Amino acid sequence: MNIHISHELSMIQMNASRSAELNSNVEAFLKAGGTIQELAPFTYSPPPIRHDPEPIKRSAPRRRAAAPIKVERITQRDIEREERARVKAALVERIKGLAETMTQTEVHQLTGINRRKLLTLSNDYDFSYQKPERSGAYDSARLEQMAARDARLAERIRAYLELGITRRQCCGRLAIGNKAFERIIAAHGIDYPKARQGCTSCVA
Repeated sequence: MNIHISHELSMIQMNASRSAELNSNVEAFLKAGGTIQELAPFTYSPPPIRHDPEPIKRSAPRRRAAAPIKVERITQRDIEREERARVKAALVERIKGLAETMTQTEVHQLTGINRRKLLTLSNDYDFSYQKPERSGAYDSARLEQMAARDARLAERIRAYLELGITRRQCCGRLAIGNKAFERIIAAHGIDYPKARQGCTSCVA
């Protein structure tokens, strides 16, 4: 304890001599015109508190919703569509069967289906109707009609012949041409005199 106190006293005595020397030096400096500038005391400013940004919260990945299971539903429209397809298929088979032995006209008369639809079915489903044995202006019905018409005209030509009118006048009253007139009188053996030279015969 005493040793510690004596050590501090010796330090004080040594510092006192140094302080006296320092004071004398300061006085000499001031007398020589020197000035002492007093500086502001040093103040410690702690650095600003650093605030770290909050970590970004990542949302959990969105799970893709499972595709809904497609359930086939048979609606009334589907039923009607299938029924129409079945009826049409049966109709096509029937028409194809008839077309093997019948003409388009005969199928039309039997089924009542119009000719355009029958033609469309044959084009769409690749089948054809039987061809008629005779057609156009030379079928039997047409020839019979022409023969009956010529016979009636022949009777009228004979009547005009008895009246003494010319071929030209006869053609005009019958509304026929010269070729038809010549054909009728040749077919029915009528000797109809021609007009005098310089006059024309029938006018078409």
